Amino acid sequence: MVMRTPRSDAGTTAGHDVGPRRPGARVAGRPPQHVDAETPLAPPADGPNRAGPTVAGHLHPRADGADGTTPTAAGPRRADPTDAGRLSAGGDGAPDALSRAVPALEDDAHEHVDGGAHPPRPVAETTVRGQRLGRSASEVTLGRDVLRAAPRSGAVDLLRVVPGLVASQHSGEGKAHQLFLRGFDAVHGQDIELNVAGLPVNEVSHIHALGYADLNWLIPDVVREVRVTEGSYRAWQGDFAVAGTVRYELGLEEPGLTAGVSYGSFNRTRLFAGYRPADAPDTFAAAEFVRGDGFGPQRAFARGSVLAQLVLPLPALKVRAVLGSALGRFESPGVVREDAFAGGRADFFNAFGPFQGGASSRHQVLLGVELPGDGHRTTAEAFGVVSDLVLRNNFLGALRTASGDGLEQRHRDGLVGARLEHQRHLHVLGQTLRFDLGLGARRDGIEQRQQAYRDADGEVASPTIDARVVQTALTAWGEASMAPGPWRFMLGARVDALGFDVLDLAPTAQPRRGAFGARLGLKAGVERQLGPSLRLFGNYGDGFRSPQARQLADGETAPFVSVRGAELGAALDVERLSAKLALFGSSVADDVFFDHAVGSTVSLGPSLRGGASLVVTAKPLDGWLASGSATAATARVTTSGALLPYFAPLVGRLDTSLEQGLTIAGQHLRARLGAGVTAIGPRPLPFGDFSRPVALLDARASVRWRGVELVFDVQNLADARWRDGEFTFASSWEPGRATSLLPARHFTAGSPRTLFLTLEVHL
Repeated sequence: MVMRTPRSDAGTTAGHDVGPRRPGARVAGRPPQHVDAETPLAPPADGPNRAGPTVAGHLHPRADGADGTTPTAAGPRRADPTDAGRLSAGGDGAPDALSRAVPALEDDAHEHVDGGAHPPRPVAETTVRGQRLGRSASEVTLGRDVLRAAPRSGAVDLLRVVPGLVASQHSGEGKAHQLFLRGFDAVHGQDIELNVAGLPVNEVSHIHALGYADLNWLIPDVVREVRVTEGSYRAWQGDFAVAGTVRYELGLEEPGLTAGVSYGSFNRTRLFAGYRPADAPDTFAAAEFVRGDGFGPQRAFARGSVLAQLVLPLPALKVRAVLGSALGRFESPGVVREDAFAGGRADFFNAFGPFQGGASSRHQVLLGVELPGDGHRTTAEAFGVVSDLVLRNNFLGALRTASGDGLEQRHRDGLVGARLEHQRHLHVLGQTLRFDLGLGARRDGIEQRQQAYRDADGEVASPTIDARVVQTALTAWGEASMAPGPWRFMLGARVDALGFDVLDLAPTAQPRRGAFGARLGLKAGVERQLGPSLRLFGNYGDGFRSPQARQLADGETAPFVSVRGAELGAALDVERLSAKLALFGSSVADDVFFDHAVGSTVSLGPSLRGGASLVVTAKPLDGWLASGSATAATARVTTSGALLPYFAPLVGRLDTSLEQGLTIAGQHLRARLGAGVTAIGPRPLPFGDFSRPVALLDARASVRWRGVELVFDVQNLADARWRDGEFTFASSWEPGRATSLLPARHFTAGSPRTLFLTLEVHL
C-alpha cells in the first residue's frame, strides 16, 4: 500500500510561497515519499511550455550541513540571477531556500501518514519543484490543495477556481463550455488561450465558434496544477490570449496504482485507473470512463479518455512525451423559452427540439527535449492533434422554416506544430540580464460542413457550408528583464504571421480564396519590491485573436482582433497568507458580438473594458485552507456607451477545506471536509435586459484508512433552481401559437442537487 499524507503545507498556499519558513520548522502534512516544494528554488522559464515542473535536483539530507542537492542526470538548473533577493519573502537566494527546506524534510521523516509517532526512517528520494515567480499581479498558480478542496466532476470544473472566470455548460456534457473572463464573453474559447502541458486546446477557424476549446477529454485526477496568466502582458502568450491564458500541468499525485469507481445521481458512473512509478514523479498513465443519464431529458452522455506522460532524464538532456486519446457522445436539451416556463407550458428542465447533441474525438501527441546549460536552457517541442466534432443545435425552433431551424455542423482539424524556446542570462555593466526567446509554427488542415436538419426525422439538407481550410501561423517572440536593486524591468515583443488558403465548395461562395496578415505586439512591465513581503506591478501588453478563415476575401490582408491592455497591481506574501490585487483595463479596436442563435458574429466597433480583482489564499491553521477571489468588471461599446451583452460583471469564488487525522478504535484515519461557493452577479443581455444572479454551494467529505479512501460529493447542496445560461432572441417553438419576431428570454437549466460517491484504492 502507498500511504499518503495530504499536502496541506502550513507555509504555502495555492502553489506559491506565502511567507518565509523558519529553519528547522516542520512542514505540516508533507508526505515523506515525495515533496512538491513551493519554495522557488530554481524558477523555470516563465513561458507556457515548460515540461511540467522544474526539477532542480533530488534532496538527500546530509550530515555535513550542505544544501543537500544531488544533481539530476540532466544537471541542476540554475536559479534566475535576476530573481536574486526575490526567491523567498526574506530575500534569500536559492541555496538558502533549499537549505531551509532540508530540516523540514528531516523532521517529516518522523511523521507517519496516520498521524502517530514512529521512529525515524530513511527519507525517500525527493523531487523539489520550483514555481515561476509572477511578473504581474494576475499570475496565479493553483495547486492540488485548492483544486481538490471542492467537488470536481470534470476538468472544466477546475477552470471555475480561476479568479473571475465563469464556465457555462449550456449545451450538454460533451460540448465546449462558454467562458467569461475580465469583461469578455469568450464564447467557447475565442478570448482565453487554453493549453494542457504544451498541447494547444483552442481550435482556429472552428465552424461552431472561433477558438473552440473543448476540455472534456482531460482527466481531472492527473492535473497537478493550473497556471493562470490573466491579461496579455507576456510575450509568450499567443492566439486567443485576449482575456488571459490558462495552462494545465500534469502529474498523478501518488506513486503506485490508483483505481476508483464512482456512482451518483442520474445514474452517473465513473471508472478511473492510473499508475505512477515511484521513482518518476512526473511520469504516469491514466484512463477514465464516465457515463450518465443527465438531470433531465436529452442530457445523456458517455465519454472515455486515456492520457499518459513520460519524463525521462538523460545524461545531457531531458525527454518528455505526452500521449492521449478521447472520444464521447452527448445529447443536448437546447433552450427553454422563459414565457413557456412561466406560463406552465414547459418544465424547468425541459428539452426544446429533438436530435440535438453530438459526438467528438481527439487524439494527440507531444514530444519534447530540454537541454540545460551553464546560464542557459533550450527547449524544443513538436506536437500533433487530430480532432473531430459533429454537433446539432436548434436555438430558433421553427422561426424560419416550418421543418425546423436545426443546424448540423461537422468539423475536423489536423494540427501539427513545433516550438523552440531559449533562456539565457548575460552580465552587462554589473547587471544580470535575462532573455527569453521563442519561435513557433503551426499548421491546421480543416474540413468543415454545415447543413440544416428536419425536426421531424433528423434528415439533413444540402450543405450551406462545405469548406477546406489550410491555416498556417508563424511566430517569434522575445522578452528581456533586468532587476537592479529592488526594481525589475521587463520589455517584450511578439511577431505573428498568418496565412490562409480556403477552398469553399458551397454554391454561393467564391471557390478559392487566399489571405495573409502580420502583426507586431509589444509587452512591458515594471516591478518594485517593498520590503520582504510586498511587491508592486505595472504592466502593458497587446493581445490578439485570429480571424475566421471563411469570412476572408481573396487577397485580403487578414485582420487581427487586437486588444491593448494595462494593469496596476500588488502582491502580498506573509506567514500563512497570500493576496493579490489588480486594477485592469483593455480596449478593442473593432470588437464583435457572437450571436448564439445563428452562430455568427456581429461587428460592434471599438469597446472598452475595465475592473478589479482580488485573490486571497490563506492557511489559518494546520490543515485548514481557504482560497477565494472576487472580480468586478465592466464592458461597454465606446461609441454608444452601451453595455456589451453576456459578460459577467461580478464573480466570486471561495474554496475551503479542513483536513485532520483521527483515531477510531485504534485505527488511524485522515478525514477531510471541503466546500466551494460560487456567486455570479446579473449579466447584461441584449435589449437592456439582465440575467438572474447565481449562488451555488458544493460540498465534499472524505475519509481515508490506509490505502482506501471514500469520497462523498454534493454539488448544488441547496438544490437551487438556477439558470446556467440566459439569452435573448426570437424563436418559435409552439405550432399553435402565433409566430413573433420579437426577441424573447431563453435559458438553459443548471444542474439540481447532485450526489456522487467514490471509492478509491491505492496500491
